[in-house]
Amino acid sequence: MRTAAPLACVCALAWSAPAAAQASGAAAPDWAFGAPGGEVAVVAVCTASLATYLLPQRRSAWGAASSEERNEPLGLASDITGAAVGTLLLLGSGYALEGGYLAGAGVPRPFSRALRTSLIEVEAAALSTGLSSMIKRLSGRCRPRSWRTDRCGDTDLDFDAFPSGHTTPVAAIAGVRLNLALRTTGDAAPRLGALALAEVATVVTMALRIGAGAHSWQDVGAGMILGHVTGFALAAIHPIAPSKARFAAGPLPGPAPEPAAVTWSWTF
Repeated sequence: MRTAAPLACVCALAWSAPAAAQASGAAAPDWAFGAPGGEVAVVAVCTASLATYLLPQRRSAWGAASSEERNEPLGLASDITGAAVGTLLLLGSGYALEGGYLAGAGVPRPFSRALRTSLIEVEAAALSTGLSSMIKRLSGRCRPRSWRTDRCGDTDLDFDAFPSGHTTPVAAIAGVRLNLALRTTGDAAPRLGALALAEVATVVTMALRIGAGAHSWQDVGAGMILGHVTGFALAAIHPIAPSKARFAAGPLPGPAPEPAAVTWSWTF
């Protein structure tokens, strides 16, 4: 996994870089594979992945790295920085920053156009959550707060530690923003700010989930890698669409010049 994740990111970036080089104006992502039909297919796959929640939970003998006590305050804090609430907070802040980036580049209707970027982030969060759920069901690792030397708890929730479902979706949004930041033209500050927010949310969520006794370090690390790779790859299949600014061809339009006056004189 340590080798596959960087390799996947490099391949995806190599695929997406030529499109960015050809773009004019703001580096705004187009539909998946450059067609609305491609976007519909991606949305369908990402939505269908959530059906993995219906899989039965396996109960393996894979114990936690250590036995930890449950910490409710840290668990509640992780519900805000990660999982559904953290994902929604990142989507809102990212939408505002993306709209600001497009507005600064002079793109018409920038905040309407920013919704396409938000859609990619929603897709990444959904797909990474579905993949995380599938791995949880198959791996059946015990949570640290449920681990007692040689045995785990008695419920399915005690065995769904790997990978961290709180970390994965926010890390997926970070992966999307990393890809877009690498393909950004013009003022990259808004997109870099959005990326920084997502990365901070990911790291803080990882620490809180470990402190809450919900996960071992391997669980949050796997969630971080899975999310970043999923988000980066999904962003990469969205080519950069040439986006012309309102007045990208030259100086701002001014009043029309007055017609030239012609005079005629006779000299004797």
